[in-house]
Amino acid sequence: MRVYKMKALFKLGIEDLTKNISVFVYVLFPLLFALLYGNLDMGMPENYIYSFCVLMNLAMIPVTLMGTVIAEEKEKNTLRTLMLNDVRAGEIMLAKALICMLFVVTDNVIMYFILGLSLDKFVLYQLVGLYAGLSVIFFGAFVGIFARNQMSAGLMSMPFMFLFMAPFFIEMFHNKIADRISSLLPTDAMMTLFESISGNKLGWSAVGMPVIVIGVWLVISIVMYKLAFKKVGMDN
Repeated sequence: MRVYKMKALFKLGIEDLTKNISVFVYVLFPLLFALLYGNLDMGMPENYIYSFCVLMNLAMIPVTLMGTVIAEEKEKNTLRTLMLNDVRAGEIMLAKALICMLFVVTDNVIMYFILGLSLDKFVLYQLVGLYAGLSVIFFGAFVGIFARNQMSAGLMSMPFMFLFMAPFFIEMFHNKIADRISSLLPTDAMMTLFESISGNKLGWSAVGMPVIVIGVWLVISIVMYKLAFKKVGMDN
């Protein structure tokens, strides 16, 4: 990867995204959720509310936003123009992923302070959120590769969004079978890690399986993205 190209793509991507109203919907919704539930007396610990806010953040930004911005570039034919000007497809994809992850991290940090969590665990929480975000970002790239336009990207990202938000709904039913299935999802593993951090249970016996689950999803997402790119390419 050429650093000077990446810097230019990153700056251009930020400028383009700030002009897209849908970006603000994806970015602001988890923050509004944190503000709402943080100010309601629901008898739930702040770290518990934070885990659900981050879950929503990961279900919306890495997948939905990533897929939408790639589809938008294809729709406007800017990908073709960039490639004709000696910009590699991998550089474009990485720049988009970095921008989306920047929004993810920014939201996670803001929500952390909105909910007033302890600063002594701030770094651990953010590292877990980043790790989980990386495990799903390539699903957004997968959607963007196959999507013809922004509308189709939104529709294609819905199954992934509901899949990664499943722990939020499964938590309400307290079903053992559903809980076991949910434990195989990266967002559920992330919530388990948050719980371990809040309870100061940081031994491998407590965090090992969630870390592995998220790592497996990261590998799956990269493989799916590479297969999709090989089959379709960036500019289909």
